[in-house]
This record gives sequence, structure tokens and C-alpha cells, in this order.
Amino acid sequence: MQTDLSALLTRRLERLHDSRRWVIALSGGVDSRVLLELCARTQPRDKLLALHINHQLQADAAAWETWCADQCLRLGVPFTSVSVDPGSGSEADLRDARYRAFEAVLQPGDWLLLAQHADDQAETFLLRLLRGAGVRGLSGMPWQRPVGQGMLYRPLLDQPRAVLEAWARQQRIEWVEDPSNASERYDRNWIRHRILAPLKQRKSAVLERLMATTAQLAETDQLLDEVAAGDLAGLQTVPECLPLAQVQRLSLPRQRNLIRHWVFQCTGSRLSREELLEIEQSVITAGEDRTPLLNLGGFELRRYRGLLFLTPPLPPRSAPHELDCTADSKTLNQGVLAFQSTDGVGLAEGETLRLDYRRGGERLRPFGRGGSVTLKQLLQEAGVPPWLRPDWPILYSGDQLVAVPGICLCEEAVTKGGLIPTWRPSGLSEGVRFGRL
Repeated sequence: MQTDLSALLTRRLERLHDSRRWVIALSGGVDSRVLLELCARTQPRDKLLALHINHQLQADAAAWETWCADQCLRLGVPFTSVSVDPGSGSEADLRDARYRAFEAVLQPGDWLLLAQHADDQAETFLLRLLRGAGVRGLSGMPWQRPVGQGMLYRPLLDQPRAVLEAWARQQRIEWVEDPSNASERYDRNWIRHRILAPLKQRKSAVLERLMATTAQLAETDQLLDEVAAGDLAGLQTVPECLPLAQVQRLSLPRQRNLIRHWVFQCTGSRLSREELLEIEQSVITAGEDRTPLLNLGGFELRRYRGLLFLTPPLPPRSAPHELDCTADSKTLNQGVLAFQSTDGVGLAEGETLRLDYRRGGERLRPFGRGGSVTLKQLLQEAGVPPWLRPDWPILYSGDQLVAVPGICLCEEAVTKGGLIPTWRPSGLSEGVRFGRL
């Protein structure tokens, strides 16, 4: 029995109650032309926008754009186009350029409709299988996900390409053929012609079975995320730190699952298996006397005193300067300095102080310690990680060192009441504490 695509699309779009506008990705190929026609027949015109991405790589690219505009004019569907420069003709660069254009167009409440279908999902599964993808990759393309300020939705994802082509011919719908779809230099096209086509001939239900497999893997991926979130909630106190000893009490698969989840939560980037193994070999198992560093998705992973730290790169520090000891916050390039009221002892309110940094050889007499100590030793005792020490501010009154914010006050400077200086380095939450203040 032939699928009623109009009724199918109507039912599926009706479920998305928060939609402001349907933005139809229109390439001009048969799949997107079918989607455009279905939307034009079932949805109000003032709620539609057809979006054509011109990759500027084919000789006929400008003609295709004009043809798409003419089709939308005939249907009464608003049309816009965006020209992109993908940099190369690689599948990855083309996809990245398209999605940057999608994000630029989508507004809050917009739903981007893509005409990808069951054959596309099967090709994606096989492509990622050959690339060694894990559970998340093999779960294929999701039905929906956020894109920029809007949402992406694939309403025809479970429909075979043959069903869409048959409907297009029955309705006498015209479309354009991209000659690059026949080129087997692209992995996806090679899989389509050399692997999937013979599979469909041998196993007629291969698309349904692959769709079922990707759905099960998507559920598995969701379950792994839920397990990782539960593990993370049970051992984490601040987002950017993980207690390594507690992580290592888990089985190795759960450790890896947890670290993948944690890195994604902090950075928005998914770890490859190679990056995960590099974390284990170069960071987690590094000698206790080392403070290893690994760059991950624009963030820096370090280990110190049994903690994993994942933070943005350290910014250049603010220059030494004078400031007043007042009950407000001073934002520096590398963190936030604040002065808090106290019922005990603190620095005299209103005093002019000089903010500076370690130069080497500084000694001070911390209040309540009963002796002097080097600044280097004090920072070590307070558990300040080595990479934060050079930019940790110290406060002077004249030539006298009077406080190490967040760590100690000096005996010579304390007064009843007054203000206590605190320091929160850039990239660390307020829950990360060093020293005694």
C-alpha cells in the first residue's frame, strides 16, 4: 500500500506545537522537492520559508539557485538563498558550510526541515561503521536536534528513497540532478552504489532493519548518557573538576563513559577514541610528580593532587596596578578579586593597595601561623595548582606584602573588622577553594 506522504507530514508537524516557521532546506534534488511540495500543500504559506544553499562548486550552481527560486514562486512559498564558501569539495567541508548557513538563518521558534530519508540513514550508518564509530555515531542521524537558535527535524527519515521518487513521478514533480551524486570519489556515493544497492537486492528489508538498529543504538546512547550523568552527580562538586580516585573506582568502561560525558558537558566537544586513550596514557597515568597538560576542543585538561581540571586556556594577566580596599569586586583578565566584610580581622577598609605578582623570594608572616614562610611554600601548602601560581595576585601596602587573596592575611596588616580579599581564578567555579580564607 502506498504511503500517504501528505497525511504523514501533517501528523508529524502537528506534534511540534512550538513552531513559529518551517524552514525547508531546498537543494532542488528529488528529496527536497518532495518535501517542498508536501509543505506547500499542507502548511500555511506565511509559515514557510524555502532556504537554498549555493555551494558555488558546480558550473550550474547559479542556474540551480534560479530554478529553485522559480519553483517557490510558482508555489507561492517565500524563498531565500545563501552562498557559502566551503573551502573544498570534501563532504565534511560542504556539510560544515551548510550548517553555518543554517545557523545564520534560523531564529527562535524556527524548525529546519531536512528531506533526508531511510536510504540516507542507512548510508550514514555504513559510512560511520567503516570509519570505526562508536555507539553514538552508529545511532545515525537523529530525528531532531537543536541547530543555532532553532531546531532541526527530519520528518521523512523512515521513508525509503524509492517511495519519495515514486510520489514525485506520480505527482509529475520536476527536480534537478546533481552530477556529483554519481561520483564515487565521495565515500557516501561509493557506499550507495557499491554496498547499499547490492544489499537491497539481496535483502529487501535491509532499510527497515538498519533503521531498527540505529533506533536501538540511539536508545543505548541515551542510556549511557544517563549512567554517566548519574556517576558524575555522585562524585563531582564543581563542573570543571573530577576526583580521580573516585573515578578509578568505577569499571574501565564506566570511567571512559564518564570522562566522555564530562568533557562534552564542559566543552561541547565529543571525544574521539584516540583522544580518550591519550587522556588515559598522558594525563591519568602520568607520574605523581608531573602536571600533564592536554588540549581538548579549545580547553586544557590537567591533573594535580588527584584532581582532573578542565578549563579554558589561561588569559594574559592584568598588569600590576593600584586599587582601593573596598567591598566590591575587581575583575581582572585572569580572575575576580573581591573584598568581603568580616567580624574578625581584615585589611583596613579604604586603604590604597598595590596589586602585583610573584617575582621570586617573597617571604611573609601569615596571620595566626606564628612565623614566616616563603610565598612559594605557602601556595604549595594551600594546594594552588602550579599553572595558577604565576598569575595569583598578591597585595602590598607600600612595600609591605599584606595579603595573598584567598590564602592568608599578613600579621603586620590586620585590623579588627575590615575586609578580607578573596580570589577566584578564571575558569574555576566559586566552589573551588584554596587555602584558608
